[in-house]
Amino acid sequence: MRLVVVPLLLLAASPAQAQNAADLMACVRITSDTDRLACFDKAMASASPEARAASEKRAAEAAVLAAATAKAAAEAQAAATKARAEAEAVAKREAFGAETVANRSNRFAPPPGEIQEIETGVSELYTNASGQTLFLLENGHLWKQVDTGRVPNVRPGDRVKITRAGFGGYHLNFVKQKSWVLVKRLR
Repeated sequence: MRLVVVPLLLLAASPAQAQNAADLMACVRITSDTDRLACFDKAMASASPEARAASEKRAAEAAVLAAATAKAAAEAQAAATKARAEAEAVAKREAFGAETVANRSNRFAPPPGEIQEIETGVSELYTNASGQTLFLLENGHLWKQVDTGRVPNVRPGDRVKITRAGFGGYHLNFVKQKSWVLVKRLR
C-alpha cells in the first residue's frame, strides 16, 4: 500500500489552520483506505468552501449510487422470487397425476430381498368343473389356473417354476414343455 503524505504548513498562520493541520495528521495515521479518504474529505471540507462543495457533491453522488444499487438489488430479488414461483408452478403442473406413473418401470417389482421365483415338482393335478387345472406341488402349495390357456401334458414329478407376472399375478412355467399358464395360490 502506498501512503500519500499531505504537505502541511509547519507554521500555522491561524488557530483554524493549526486545527486543520492536526486533523490532516490524524487522517494520515488511519490504515483503512475508505476511512482515511472520508477523514481527508471531512478535514478539507472544513478548510475551504470549494472543498466543502466538492465533498457535498461526492456525498450526493454516493447517495444516488447507493439508492440505485439498492433498487437494482431489490429488482433482482423480486425477479428471482418470481422466477422461483413460476418454476414451482410449472413443476407442480408437470407432477400432477405423475405419482401413479413416477416409477412405472419398478411399479410391480418386488421389494429387494424378496423371492422372485420358486422351483418344485408337480405332486398331483386336478381339473375343476369349469375346466381349470389345480396343481398340488411337492412343497405343499396348491395353485389354480386362472386363464383359459391350454395346459400341456403334465405328469406328477414334472418340474415347474412359479414366477411373478404383471399386475400381481403368477406364471406357472412348465420346465420340460417350455410353456406357462397364469395361476393364483389357494394354499
